[in-house]
Amino acid sequence: MMVNPQRLSSFLIMWSLRKVPPKRLKLRPLLKERPPSYHQQYVERYQQLHRNIQWLVIISILANTAPISLLPGCPNRFYRLLHLCWMILWYGCFAVASYWEFMHNTIRRASLDRYLNAIESVVYIIHIFVIMLFTWHWRNWIPKVFKEFVKSDLERGYTINRNRSRRFVALQLLLVGLFTSFAFILALWSQKFEIYKSILNIICYVMPNIISSLSFIQYYLLLQGIAWRQGKVTENLERELFNLINPRKSEIQKFRLHHAELMYFTWLVNRTFQWSIVLLFVGCFLNFNLVLFLVYQGVENPDVGDWSKWLYMLLWLAMHLGKVFSILYFNQKVQDEQSRCLGIVNGVSFSECDLQETINHFALQLKTDVRQHVVGGLMELNLKFLTALLVASADFFIFLLQYDVTYEALSKSAKGNVTKT
Repeated sequence: MMVNPQRLSSFLIMWSLRKVPPKRLKLRPLLKERPPSYHQQYVERYQQLHRNIQWLVIISILANTAPISLLPGCPNRFYRLLHLCWMILWYGCFAVASYWEFMHNTIRRASLDRYLNAIESVVYIIHIFVIMLFTWHWRNWIPKVFKEFVKSDLERGYTINRNRSRRFVALQLLLVGLFTSFAFILALWSQKFEIYKSILNIICYVMPNIISSLSFIQYYLLLQGIAWRQGKVTENLERELFNLINPRKSEIQKFRLHHAELMYFTWLVNRTFQWSIVLLFVGCFLNFNLVLFLVYQGVENPDVGDWSKWLYMLLWLAMHLGKVFSILYFNQKVQDEQSRCLGIVNGVSFSECDLQETINHFALQLKTDVRQHVVGGLMELNLKFLTALLVASADFFIFLLQYDVTYEALSKSAKGNVTKT
């Protein structure tokens, strides 16, 4: 059968000009405009969180203050066993160096200095052991905390401020880096560049403070994250109560539950770090008073030429005061956000019974003391605690002065008796 060329050409022209049905044209744009799924959003948020704290995680793992399971791609037993071996090796070297430092340097000092330095060294040994034990014990729990943070943010519509988080982590790492640099230089200078004594001093006194500082950066970051989220809840609540003619009870109930979750998480964070906080406060208290006592002795018997020791003591004073103040400051920020939210809730009243009942429950929840900022059953972490610390430090310093005066008097009387006989 012969095909007519003219009919064939006209058919091909008509087929090439035929329009695609409208549904097919709309299909591709619709696929592009479809919002990402919950799983995709979760993966993106989790990756963004890891990028924000990437350097903190890597440095913390090397310093044995964070489990290696936080790194993507390192969840299996081999990496965990490798990290455990690294922790045991590092702690063994630290314990041996502390023993050598005590036998070769500390034991040769004066009576009071020897006792205080020995107690401080023991506190460091216990504190580092607690930090590493915490790192190993919570190796499966810490990654879950980050996942729960991301899930909660997705459910509550909270967007992570990437630049703010990175600036916060960078500032904390910068402060630790500055302390490390100055401490290394002054340790060498104060020991007159004797390598053996300088290495022992750095390992026994500088390194434990670096490790504890890196550990508490995680604590500061968690509390700061709680404060940021509480602030967002307060802003949304204020917008709901004052910008809408008819506030929605369901939304207020959501804000109340979210605030309750953040209060519980604050309690959990402080409970997890409580023994590390107690040991840090004890170590800082002892070292702070020891440095004050050494400053007093230096003023009484000035040695202007030895600037390295004066600068070293000032560095330790600044470091210990900074640690104590930071712990209290970030806890105070969480409490301030809670007080701000309570002020907003107390400032409204509604004629509708159900809505007013929800507001009353919210206010009662904010007023209830769940002891989320109490550690060790003794210390309530806020800036008011600084007053109690200063009073205790003054009493302890007076005790040191009395001990020193009594020790000198007894030493002189003993020498006098020896010369008479």
